[in-house]
Amino acid sequence: MNFVGHGGAVVPYLVALPDRRPGVTGDHTLIHIAGITAYIAFFSMAATVIWGALLASRLLDGHLHRATLYGGHVTLAIVAISSSCLHAVLHVFRHDTFFDMEKVWIPWIGGADTVVSIGIVGLEIVIVVGFSVWFQRRISYRRWLHLHRWAYPGFALIALHSALASKEQHFGFIWATFAVMMLAVIYLTVNRLIAPTVDSPQDAEAWFDFAE
Repeated sequence: MNFVGHGGAVVPYLVALPDRRPGVTGDHTLIHIAGITAYIAFFSMAATVIWGALLASRLLDGHLHRATLYGGHVTLAIVAISSSCLHAVLHVFRHDTFFDMEKVWIPWIGGADTVVSIGIVGLEIVIVVGFSVWFQRRISYRRWLHLHRWAYPGFALIALHSALASKEQHFGFIWATFAVMMLAVIYLTVNRLIAPTVDSPQDAEAWFDFAE
């Protein structure tokens, strides 16, 4: 039970207030939240790339409907981009270091260092790739597909940023998971490049119908 002063007298306050956790207040809280959203962003981004590679390779066609596969890929992409943007903007509210919108969104010139800037470039590439889905019919499916493949270098930059900027260097589980996800991405990407699937006009129409 907590006590508060009232008219010179100390009276009990019936609502129990939670104890403040030492060392996790203010900027420390923002840093922790930014770190959590960063891990959500990275792992969902890796899952998006893995799911996309599986989608292109048609390995799951015998188990799931094509529309379901497209839906899973898009859902993961939305989670990845949303959590990445939240991770970036959270730094604007910190007081222990200066971040404004220019520093968050403009690499190098805005004042961000190299580690942060490569993450900015990677995120902006992925955002462009994500929003390009609404312009498929205007630029043709083939051209859009070439643009869509820029997600691979975009993710590579994000992965590099994640590895260099991570504050949780002592968490072996996170690094093990990071390594497994990266190996899966590399394997599926190389497999995709060595034996690319020939995309048919039917694939294009199916994708257009789903996206719209």
